[in-house]
Amino acid sequence: MDITTDDVTVLAYPAYALITCRLVYRWIDDKAAFLDRIRRILAPGGVLWVVTEIAGRRTATNPALQKLGISPLDIELLTTGWSCVRTADLDVLRCYALWP
Repeated sequence: MDITTDDVTVLAYPAYALITCRLVYRWIDDKAAFLDRIRRILAPGGVLWVVTEIAGRRTATNPALQKLGISPLDIELLTTGWSCVRTADLDVLRCYALWP
């Protein structure tokens, strides 16, 4: 199911203890709507786990690679409104555990 385009009303609400978003968050056009949908289907105590690249972390000489990842504004949108946010860095990646 594509959470950004499919009808999520067919999913049980709230039913999911863990939702993962691995290396796709930066490509989602309407991040606010995506996060709203996630919050609606997460079970109480559930967690959203996001793994994404942070812009500017690569040391490669190719300037295009420096722009891969999410910006500080994207990070603020991702982390705002959650009761608990935990992060862990893995080289150019950052992992977010987000609880409603």
